[in-house]
Amino acid sequence: MTSTSPRQWGIGDVARRTGVTERTLRYYEELGLLAPARDAGGRRQYDGVTLDRLYRIRLLRELGTSVADLNLDADDLPGLTRRHLVDLDARLADLARARERVRAVEVRLVEGDRPSDEALLDLLSGLPTDEPALRRRVTLLVYRDIAAAHAYLVDVLGLAPGPISFDGDRAVHGEVHAGDGVVWLHREAPEHRMVSPLSTGTVTASLAVLVDDVDAHHDRVAGTGAAIDCAPTDMPYGMREYSVRDPEGHLWSFQTPLTELDEQENP
Repeated sequence: MTSTSPRQWGIGDVARRTGVTERTLRYYEELGLLAPARDAGGRRQYDGVTLDRLYRIRLLRELGTSVADLNLDADDLPGLTRRHLVDLDARLADLARARERVRAVEVRLVEGDRPSDEALLDLLSGLPTDEPALRRRVTLLVYRDIAAAHAYLVDVLGLAPGPISFDGDRAVHGEVHAGDGVVWLHREAPEHRMVSPLSTGTVTASLAVLVDDVDAHHDRVAGTGAAIDCAPTDMPYGMREYSVRDPEGHLWSFQTPLTELDEQENP
């Protein structure tokens, strides 16, 4: 009987198959979340056990767990998958309700009846207008290494991942989300005076992000060894906030309104 060794994949294969960048895979390894074996040439080899852990990481990140709170040994894979399904089912239920509203109007139109005013108002609220109004505000930050910045913002600061565009092996554009806010990661363009803080030695942009619990967020981020610039502090403008610098020097402030904290402490 011929025995076969378990299949193993190189880091490039895993990156291409999963969409997780090689830099992010290395970052997970630096944090001790992944421990791929090495072949005789020192190249990383990912087996089924390592892929299982990667699946747990991505599921937890999809479910909103920050990288500082990842506990791969405490969460069983079936349980994580069920949580993911519950999340997907909730999104599908929202779409199904919207579809039923549209379907009800369609039926009345086919039967020659005019939809009720309430039904039309409900549908109109979900349709785009023809006004040339501002549709979305996008913040743009300039980075030398977009892939590394994307991994840090997602895995350390807890922002939601968006797409990354590559020109060969080099990331040329990235996107992350903070609630309903969008941040584009742009390459340096000195001809347009668009450079990273690494090039100027000074902060070129600062962003503020609202979170539910600024102290808990601070503790998670600080636990990763991030460069905390200012610890959580009550500000005279009604916010409790802390600030952290990303690896290229952009200053991020995370805030919770003091009124919300008072409500949490005195419900």
